[in-house]
Amino acid sequence: MKRLISTTWLTLALLVAGAGGAKAESQTPNGPTNQTVNITVGGETRSYRLYVPKGYESNLPLVIAMHGAGESMDNQSPRFNEIADTAKFIIAYPQGKQIYFPVFGGNTTGWDASGEDNADAAFLRAIIDDLAGEYQIDRKRVYCCGFSNGGMNTYAMSNACSDVFAAFASISGFPLNEFHLRHVGKRPVPFLHIHGKNDDFVRYRLMPTIVDEMVARMGANPVPIKKTVSGKYDKNVYEAIDGSFPFVYYEIDGMGHSNFTSNTEDGNSSLTMWKFLRQYTLDTPCDTTLKWMPRIETEGFSPKTHGWSVNSGKTILAFGLGSKTDANQNVYPSLQFTNGRYRLCFKSQGEPGKTIGVKLQRFQKTSAAINTIVSVGEEATLYFAIENDDFGQYKLTFTRENTTDEISVSDIRIYSLTEEEATGISTVGTVPPSAGRGCYTLDGIQVTPSSKGISVKDGKKTIIK
Repeated sequence: MKRLISTTWLTLALLVAGAGGAKAESQTPNGPTNQTVNITVGGETRSYRLYVPKGYESNLPLVIAMHGAGESMDNQSPRFNEIADTAKFIIAYPQGKQIYFPVFGGNTTGWDASGEDNADAAFLRAIIDDLAGEYQIDRKRVYCCGFSNGGMNTYAMSNACSDVFAAFASISGFPLNEFHLRHVGKRPVPFLHIHGKNDDFVRYRLMPTIVDEMVARMGANPVPIKKTVSGKYDKNVYEAIDGSFPFVYYEIDGMGHSNFTSNTEDGNSSLTMWKFLRQYTLDTPCDTTLKWMPRIETEGFSPKTHGWSVNSGKTILAFGLGSKTDANQNVYPSLQFTNGRYRLCFKSQGEPGKTIGVKLQRFQKTSAAINTIVSVGEEATLYFAIENDDFGQYKLTFTRENTTDEISVSDIRIYSLTEEEATGISTVGTVPPSAGRGCYTLDGIQVTPSSKGISVKDGKKTIIK
């Protein structure tokens, strides 16, 4: 990776309303460093604006702050410079590339916020490597944030780079349109989001679905602790539980699509983000195997108003259904997985002898990762595998044999298997006595009878040729 300091600034038109820019300072004797840095990543020259506070020391935290679509690194948005002078951390403002945005009908500077481990993810990693060599930053205290499309990419990085950044914060940005939310990273992540109630560009009214999916991905309490300051904000804290992280959501009165608000308890949205981010390091404990824990039985939580189908005919519970429309801007509930092995756990209550059908099926596909029957009253653990599917969206459904059967399902959890679990004999699945129609591999993964190898069918070993 080649590094070159440049004094050339990029000048780009602002296409997003409310994005306030700032003129960058130059480096002065014994003063702060504020300069453009060019690096070569994958054979391509990329740039970022670097701010180092006066009197910096080694082992400082790093904040990467990404601008909105149509902006440049020279906007230094969201702005942290004055905060860094006091709190002592380094800031990198990366420069987005020219990409196509359907909403603008053409190309402009921005981020490929798809959630994939793409060129932008490689660029951010390269910035961290560059600054680790030049300034000896604390790699366990590296944070990611952004405005608008930069906030969308913050969500994307919480998936692609959850093992790189310790915590995340977004203002006026969440995945939509071509950037459907992916929340399948290597670990749960601490996340703070600030959004204006008057934002009809990145629509405020779609935020509840984003919140639901992030809270369930983190396994946080779905009923927030809420504080309202009239005329300023509603602050919602979805608290961490059992190895999870919190999701903190500010709804700002009178705010449209903007990279800054004074309507937080700190009087400065960037300061509010920094105070949240600084609480976490990559060593902060969490359950890295946790993939989804909706906690729908929590007192005060109404699943029906949060994207769940509840007690509808033979359906006990169902979650995950949708597709992109103009109205939803590609924001809808879904369960998401990448290739790997997992286990689904849940509890059930009801009349003895009754059974529950469990199905985990990819959208618009006939095959299912899980399609089996379990007995009511058991604490069930079902193993499943996702293969040949770099990223897929799924629907989870629990059904009963008769509409009159009174059955409840609770404590739903999905975990990835550790390497030991995925390869060890301890993962052998047990066919529920009532099933009689399931076929499982010795790893406990349900398969169709046409699969090759040794399977367990109806409680007996069967060789499928």
